[in-house]
Amino acid sequence: MKKEWSRTDMAAFLTSLSQGKIPVEKREDMPKNILNPLLKKRKENIGFTMSNIVWLGNQLESTNYTESALKNWVKREIKGYIGAPQVGRKYSVQQVAMLFIVKDLKVLLDFETIRKVLSSVFNNPVDREDDIISPIKYYESYAILYEKLIHNGLLSEEQIKKEIVVFLEKEDGYSDVEKNKIFRALIVAILAVRTNYLKAWAKRYVTDQNGKE
Repeated sequence: MKKEWSRTDMAAFLTSLSQGKIPVEKREDMPKNILNPLLKKRKENIGFTMSNIVWLGNQLESTNYTESALKNWVKREIKGYIGAPQVGRKYSVQQVAMLFIVKDLKVLLDFETIRKVLSSVFNNPVDREDDIISPIKYYESYAILYEKLIHNGLLSEEQIKKEIVVFLEKEDGYSDVEKNKIFRALIVAILAVRTNYLKAWAKRYVTDQNGKE
């Protein structure tokens, strides 16, 4: 299947799932072995196996998810931020968002630096209430900001900063210190997403002998 989901599509999908809803327009994209169990679950019981997460992640543009890599991350590299599966043996929607965030950051940063970014806005994975911003909200925020910046043809450092400031001015419930932490984390994520696209773009020209897009 051709990858067609943008990060804003994925963010909207994850947000809907967290509310116990599955967007009708996405149902036809999903294989029955993933969709059918979700249709039978209450929102607090919606969970994903690692193979489900890999399938979902691979619907995104400019991505390549493997189960072995994700398993290594949750057991070692980001164990302290993802935690154990929270829906029986499955991962919660917030945990899925966290894995997608790490995947985006990984193209640009090493794990030591990724953990610094995560620790600036996320805390105990068992209790998401103590996070400065939830994984889904953070993922949604940088997805929306990136898409807006690209749509306007602007991705300079100053323009990124300006758009984030405007975005955060509309957000209530954060202290100035918290907004500063979110501000810095969003800059990193936006740059990482751009790197993902540039990397995928470059690979097309390496693998296509005729130089066609």
